[in-house]
Amino acid sequence: MIIFLYFFFSFLIKKLIDKTFAQIKNTISKEKLIAKTQTIKGFLKNVVDFALFIILLLMILSLYGINILPILTGAGVLGLAISFGSQTLIKDLISGFFILVEDQFNVGDHIQIGAFEGEVKKITMRMIILKDKNNNLIYIPNSQINTVVKITKNKK
Repeated sequence: MIIFLYFFFSFLIKKLIDKTFAQIKNTISKEKLIAKTQTIKGFLKNVVDFALFIILLLMILSLYGINILPILTGAGVLGLAISFGSQTLIKDLISGFFILVEDQFNVGDHIQIGAFEGEVKKITMRMIILKDKNNNLIYIPNSQINTVVKITKNKK
């Protein structure tokens, strides 16, 4: 029954995510922004799968008489230790999420981040990759981005 509920809720939540993003896709006309929403949709589905799997695992262990309280306590302490250790990674992911959602800049745009200037080659949830005028690739973690200047070239 628990496994059935796992698959049911996984299916239901993923359909809800698909429906929500389908409505968003209908209101968006830019191809690049549509690709970004697909990335976010996939990320959300993976988070749902992971969370439901952990709940399923804990419920099955509980059914077999295993006390899950020490597991939950250990997971809480481990989560706290990991959160302190991966604080920058979490900042990178959250900043990357907002860069994607707010459509601040896109691949191909010419931008300046701090002292670095170049064309955006890739945008991920964790970092921005710029290519400068000397064809050097510059990797900038999203958590280190304070100010972005989007440079427009004057066409005569």
